[in-house]
Amino acid sequence: MEPGGFLLIALASMGAGAINAAAGGGTLITFPAMLAAGMTPLAANITSSVGLLAGSLGGAWSYRAELRSRRRRFLANAPFAAVGGLVGAALLLLTPSDSFTAIVPWLVLTAACLFALQPLVTRIVRRNAEGEPDPEATGGWPVRLAFLAIGVYGSYFGAGIGVMMLAVLGVVIHDSLQHHNALKNLTALVVNGSGVLILAFSPLVHWGVVAIMLAGSLVGGVAGGWLSRRVPSWALRALVIGFALWVGLSMLLG
Repeated sequence: MEPGGFLLIALASMGAGAINAAAGGGTLITFPAMLAAGMTPLAANITSSVGLLAGSLGGAWSYRAELRSRRRRFLANAPFAAVGGLVGAALLLLTPSDSFTAIVPWLVLTAACLFALQPLVTRIVRRNAEGEPDPEATGGWPVRLAFLAIGVYGSYFGAGIGVMMLAVLGVVIHDSLQHHNALKNLTALVVNGSGVLILAFSPLVHWGVVAIMLAGSLVGGVAGGWLSRRVPSWALRALVIGFALWVGLSMLLG
């Protein structure tokens, strides 16, 4: 890979880490950057999943204050997200490279649609947050099963899981948007971490790129917690949706 490709991936990783912490969808930043650097779609997706793990850690750390009073909710749902992450990673490794290349544009466009629904999801969460929150609520089996399914998708491709989690939490559990966002970030770390336990053994992982992504996404992830409290959500959403549409349609038409 040329030096310019490594630089492009480093910049994309910082942006992806910040967007993952603030709204989700960092895969839509790193994935096309890695394709532009010369990697195949399957190798890029697997390497991206491993490389963005530090970004998830940074995003979870930035919300540590909100997480302290919601530990019971996390402990009740995290095991299901972890199992889903393992299953999704196994499915990804079993998918032939040509088949994955064919479905990638549809995965990207699906992610764009999920982000387009972000305003509706946010309104639902805020409406349900009116009144006194319930710190002890876990959501029961609806949230557990939803997190299991989201974990499968999250390890397989990943873009959009933040929107999915916020939608589930906002509908089922009465709490503030910031507390839901905190749980979303930590659960994303669980999904990514469990998936990496399997994906790290793939020969398609480009470890040089992973090292660059780990550093870049960690810096971006920490900054993303700050970013999500200060930058208008519509600006982040428009950026991710526009980029996803451009990437997905380019791959379909190219």
